[in-house]
Parts: sequence; structure tokens; C-alpha cells
Amino acid sequence: MLSAICVALRLVLVDFPNVKPVTAIFLAIAVLWSLGDSLLVMLVTMLVSAIWLGMSVIVVAQIGVYALLITIFWALARMWAVHWQALFAFLLCFVYGFGLDVFSGLIYGFGKAGLVAYWLAGLPFDLAHALSTAVCLPVVTLILREIEKRAR
Repeated sequence: MLSAICVALRLVLVDFPNVKPVTAIFLAIAVLWSLGDSLLVMLVTMLVSAIWLGMSVIVVAQIGVYALLITIFWALARMWAVHWQALFAFLLCFVYGFGLDVFSGLIYGFGKAGLVAYWLAGLPFDLAHALSTAVCLPVVTLILREIEKRAR
């Protein structure tokens, strides 16, 4: 169900580059439930949404970088309050963007100067991703906690 919601959100918000609450959902699942659940939801979301949005080697990079960031978030953020988690998620979104930029630079042979230019050009998109994730994470966390509470 969560993967279906994430796919729908990616498709509905396709006109708003990098403004996607799915990162917040992945991170909240990792903290509230389990790392495995989060990685599974992320993998299914990215593969299924790639059917509509386009499958390429970048999807492989997205999955790899997301897996790394979700694991880092899972390992470190569980001991923090939600507002600190949101700040940490905000920062990790820039790491996500940088990871994808490096992967793209290696695949497309940008060279060092081209990679720096590509990374700088992508910073506004990384900022949009970071802001949307930081804003959505506390909301998603509350919703998932309520779902868990009602399920018990």
C-alpha cells in the first residue's frame, strides 16, 4: 500500500521537480518500523514509477543512493526528536542530489569542471527536495504513528 501511495505521489507531483514527499515516507518508515520495510517500499516505488516516468541507468543510481541514505538515516536519526530528524533529512537530500550528480557525471563523462557545473545547476532542485522532505517528514511520521497505533 505504501509503495502504491508513493508511486501515485511521484506521478501526481511530476510537474513539480524534486518536490516529492516520498523521501519523507521512506525515512519515516525506516525510523518507525524497520530498515528492511523502508528499503522494500523504496525499491518497489522506484521500479514501478520508472515504468511511467522512464527507466534508465539513473533509476539504478537513485535506488543505490536512496538505499545508502535511508540506511544512514536509520542508523543515526532514531535517537533524535522529529524536528532534528527533519533537519538531518534536509541535509541528506543534498547528499542524495550530489550522489546522483556524481553518478551522472561518471556515466556521461562530464569531467571535473562539467561535474561541478552540473552540481551547481542542480542545487535549486536539491533545495526543493530538501525543503519538501523536511516539511513532510513530521507530518508523515505522525500519520504512520497513528496508523500503527490503530493497527494495534
